Amino acid sequence: MIIAHIPNPYGRGSGRNEPERIVIHAMGEFIELGERDMPAWEYLDRLELSAHAFVCPSGVVVRARDDDQGAWHAKGHNQNTLGVEVLVPGVHTYATLVETIRSPYIPDAAFRSLTALVKDWCRRHVIPADRVVGHDSLTSRKQDPGEGFPWESFLAEVFDRG
Repeated sequence: MIIAHIPNPYGRGSGRNEPERIVIHAMGEFIELGERDMPAWEYLDRLELSAHAFVCPSGVVVRARDDDQGAWHAKGHNQNTLGVEVLVPGVHTYATLVETIRSPYIPDAAFRSLTALVKDWCRRHVIPADRVVGHDSLTSRKQDPGEGFPWESFLAEVFDRG
């Protein structure tokens, strides 16, 4: 797993986030905008939002916030959480993203990196399986990570149930 760092300033400062939950999100690898397609992390930065990490389809993990920093990724659920965005391959609008995440969408390399990252977070912060949730479980207005997210195999891998 290769880790790149692209810092994002949006969220609470260092030393103020004691992770107790992990929120799994999905968003387009690139966001279709009229003027140009924008990488996901740049798009969140533009909206003054953030996530702790992005998992690219290639398996590269982009870290944007440290674990002890808050991130603005799930309105009303940002305190004491870690947020990770699984990037759906290609260029997406919200409508194409919602359609795509209804079916399996995570390449093997991304799945391996995501499970390694979440497994490490769970070990270091003592986060149990029932505290690893999808964005859609926190609010009815969001549909990610979607029906195509492989929850059973993901949790089996993260918590060594296989």
